[in-house]
Amino acid sequence: MRSPTQKIEDSSRDSGKGDVVTPSPHSDSAYWLRIEVATDALRHNMALFRARVKKPTKLMAVVKANGYGHGLQIAAQSFLAGGADVLGVHSLCEARELRKGGVKAPLIILGPVTEFEVVEAANLDAEITVASLAAAEAAARAAHHGTGCRIHLKVESGVNRQGVTEKELDSVLTVLTETKDLQIVGLSSHYADIEDTTDHTFARQQKNRFDSYVQLLASRGLKNVCRHMSCSAAAILWESSHFDMVRVGISGYGIWPSRESLISAREAGHGDLPLRPALTWKCRVAQVKEVSAGETVGYGRVWKAPVDSRIAVLPVGYSDGYPRALSGRAHVLIHGCRAPITGRICMNLIMVDVSHVTTAAGDEAVLLGRQGHEVITAEQLADMMNSIPYEVITLPGSTWERVPI
Repeated sequence: MRSPTQKIEDSSRDSGKGDVVTPSPHSDSAYWLRIEVATDALRHNMALFRARVKKPTKLMAVVKANGYGHGLQIAAQSFLAGGADVLGVHSLCEARELRKGGVKAPLIILGPVTEFEVVEAANLDAEITVASLAAAEAAARAAHHGTGCRIHLKVESGVNRQGVTEKELDSVLTVLTETKDLQIVGLSSHYADIEDTTDHTFARQQKNRFDSYVQLLASRGLKNVCRHMSCSAAAILWESSHFDMVRVGISGYGIWPSRESLISAREAGHGDLPLRPALTWKCRVAQVKEVSAGETVGYGRVWKAPVDSRIAVLPVGYSDGYPRALSGRAHVLIHGCRAPITGRICMNLIMVDVSHVTTAAGDEAVLLGRQGHEVITAEQLADMMNSIPYEVITLPGSTWERVPI
């Protein structure tokens, strides 16, 4: 975590020209970089899905990638309070952190695990995902050493990422069913193209292919496994794809999976789902300086002041997860006004034009979220980056203090 700002022990006040930083008296944070997470929004979003996903179908909240950038523990506790039954993580280390934090809810590790991680997963009472013959053999070796585990078998239906193919299925099932202490409790797959289009022909084909896997397992005596394939978009669009458990990721954090998903939902009569984003990225102005007309700002001298200008320096950059691709495109909010980024985003600093708004060192700047009547959304930043909101909200790393509010 970056060092907190220190109050200067003299009578001088920053005039806006120096680099003295005195936290605003109305602020309760002394940190340079701060992410505020609205836990009521997370609970609200999960409650929307809990109402949509009818019991006994289970509701999984996916909290991988540090809770999609919201903080692993913050997201987990909020989603459980909102009605989630199960938490999905990507890795063993995430499962370990949740258990250390006191989370007792069922956990499923969705990503790959090694033979040695199978042992710890079992000790943590976390279920694992097996998506290949090699993974099945690793789980079997762990079981031969006296470690059992509950397994979700992930099958290939069209993503061509994780997943056992129909050709491999018989060999994988033989390894798992003939190994003592291994129990197949789930069958899963993943949609490839349900978010990026309003034509869901391929997604329906995937669902049909998944149904065929269900029948293949039933023919081997595995009739009571937990079937799950639905992501956020499928959870909203297709009740018929809910099966035994629904996995909610991006929309649990208040963000539509894509514009196409919103259009499809509106066409199906589900477009009124009132999702609430939960993130606000904040930092403090470190310095304000005068730049004369004709002078340039930043590396490469790509921005030239058209008139005498005032430039605020903010202590955040691409090493903190604020991408260089936003140079010259994005704004920050200061006192409820948009301040455009000038010049190139640096490793730890950005410069913004505040000629139109009274600004001093220590003032609060919002990089994502709402301030006053203005708002900067993950969708807006994603468009500027030619990316998706998923990437945007997971960008900030450990230099930020995450605070539940």
